[in-house]
Amino acid sequence: MHELIYTSVANWDLSTQELTELLDQSRIKNARLNITGILVYHDRGFMQLLEGDKKAIFELYDTICEDERHTSVQLFWNGEIEDRSFEDWAMAFINTSEVDLGKLEGYSRYLEDGMAALNLTGNESTGREFLNVLRESYLTTA
Repeated sequence: MHELIYTSVANWDLSTQELTELLDQSRIKNARLNITGILVYHDRGFMQLLEGDKKAIFELYDTICEDERHTSVQLFWNGEIEDRSFEDWAMAFINTSEVDLGKLEGYSRYLEDGMAALNLTGNESTGREFLNVLRESYLTTA
């Protein structure tokens, strides 16, 4: 099992409809490829964690890098993992404009500084912890 985390910057402020279409496309493709993960959108910034087969993840990442909706794609982490963190979601999604910052004690400053300010080095990075806090605070499997 492999995991990859990247950030990027949207070329424009995506509308709710554009984000929904992106998410729908991602879920269909990821389910077909047996890839799970989470996509976070904040103030034109994206952070995405992908998990699954290494070859499938990097093929998807190459496609993501060529997507015209964003730029400044930066790979911050990729490595082997024992278990999926987002096994119940072909692609979980959080738009932070809908997030109660009070639930993110200790992490809300990253939303102010932008996701690129997160320390995303390694599997136990602050950025990965941030994604797990979002999972525990906002995602349900029911």
